[in-house]
Amino acid sequence: MRGRARWARRAREGRRAALGLLLLGLSAGPMGAQERIEVPARLTLEDAIAIARERSPELAQARNSLDAQGSQVSAGFGSLLPTLTAQLSFGGSDSRTVSGLDDFGQPVEQEIVRRFQSSTSSQGLYTGLTLFNGLRSLKTYSAAKASFTSAEENRLTVETRVDAETTRRFYDAIRTRQLIALEDRLLASAREQRDATSRLFRTASATQEDLLGAEADVASQELQLARAEGEAEKALLAVREQLALVEAISFAVTGEVPTAWDPASIDPDSLVAVAVRTHPDVARLDAAARAAHLRASAARGSYWPTVRLGASLSRSSNAVGYDALFNFNPQNRTLGFSLSLDWPLFQGFQTRAQVAQASADALNAEESLRAAKLAREREVRAALIDLQNAYRGVALAERATELSNERLRLSRERYAIGAITFANLQILIDRAAQEERQLINARYSFVAAAVTLNERVGQPVRP
Repeated sequence: MRGRARWARRAREGRRAALGLLLLGLSAGPMGAQERIEVPARLTLEDAIAIARERSPELAQARNSLDAQGSQVSAGFGSLLPTLTAQLSFGGSDSRTVSGLDDFGQPVEQEIVRRFQSSTSSQGLYTGLTLFNGLRSLKTYSAAKASFTSAEENRLTVETRVDAETTRRFYDAIRTRQLIALEDRLLASAREQRDATSRLFRTASATQEDLLGAEADVASQELQLARAEGEAEKALLAVREQLALVEAISFAVTGEVPTAWDPASIDPDSLVAVAVRTHPDVARLDAAARAAHLRASAARGSYWPTVRLGASLSRSSNAVGYDALFNFNPQNRTLGFSLSLDWPLFQGFQTRAQVAQASADALNAEESLRAAKLAREREVRAALIDLQNAYRGVALAERATELSNERLRLSRERYAIGAITFANLQILIDRAAQEERQLINARYSFVAAAVTLNERVGQPVRP
C-alpha cells in the first residue's frame, strides 16, 4: 500500500510539474534544474515558466520551509537513537592559606604560610537511550514526516499557482501585442479612408464634414494605437514582475494564444473528484491533519513514565602541582551504568493542558481539510462554468466579427459610389473595430479561464 501511495504521489508531482507547459495542448520540453537560466530576447511560455520557478520569491520560501522541515525529520529520527557525549576537561588550582581553625572551630592565625597547587584531568564518554516514554519519540518522528509531506505538497501548490499566474500574464502580453497589430492595421485603414474621402471631396462627391470626419477618425485611431502600446508595456512589466527580474534585460514575448476548445464534454463531478483526491493543497492539509493527530498522540504519551538506560566510561587523574594538566592518558578509570524511571505524577495540570491543546489542534486541522474540500468543489465547478461561458463568448465574438466585417465591406462599396454618408460608414467602421477587439479579448478570456480551471483541479484538463 505504501509503495502504491508513493508511486501515486510521484505521478501527481510529475503531472503538476508539467501543468504550465501542457496548458491548452501546448507541448513542453524537459526543464531540468540549472544554476541560472538566461532570459532570452524572445521569451516563450516554456522559458517564462522555467524562469519563474527558479526566481519566484514565493516558491523560494516554500523550498526553504521544505528544507527546514527535512531537518525536523532528521531530528525526530535522532530522538529514537542513543545519545553520545564526549567530555574532556583539565583544571588547576593555586591556594595560599594564612589562617585556620583551632580544635574548637575558632579562627587562628598560622605562623607558617601554606601554599598548595593541584591539577586534575578527566575524560569521559556518556551514552543514553530512552527505552520507553509513552511512544512520544516515535509519534513525534511520525508527525515530523507527515509535516514534511505537508511542506512538500505546499511547494507543489505554490508551484502550480506560479505556473498558472505566469501563463496568464504571458498570454495577456500576447493579447496586448495582438491589439497593437489590430490598432496599427485600423490606423492604416483610417488613413486610406481619409485619402479616399479627400479624393471624393475634390470631385464634389464628399462634403467638408466627411473630410473632417475622416481626419478625426485618423486622430482617434492614433490615440487607440498609443493606448494599446501603453497597455502592452504594462503587460510586459507584469511578466517581468512574475519572473522576478531585477536586471535591465529587454525581451519580447513570442507565441500565439491557443485555439479555444469545446468543454461541453467535461463531467464536472469527475473533475471535482480528481481535484479533491489529487490537488496538492488538499494533500497538504491532509498531511497537516495527520501530523496534528500524531502530535496529539505524542502529547498523551506524557501521562506514561519515561524509562532511560545510561552508560559511561571515564578516566581521570589528580596531581599535586600542575602535572595532571594536559594529561591525555589518565590512569584512574571508571565504568558506570544506570537505569532510571521518571513518572510525572502531578505537573500542575500542565500535561492536561498540553494534551487538550494538541487535541484541539488536530480537530481544527480536520475541519480545515473539510473546508478545503468544500471550497475546492465550489472553485472547480465555478471555473468550469467560467470556461463554458468563455467558449460561448469566443464563438459569439467570432460570428459577430465575421458579420461586421462583411457588413463593412458592403458599406465601403456603397460609400465609394456615394450611396451612404461618411457618418454612417464611420459608425460601421467603429463597430467592426470594436468587434475585432472583443474577439481578441474573448480568446484571451478563454485561455485565462482554462488556466484557472487547470489551477483549481491541479492538473491539465482537456476533453
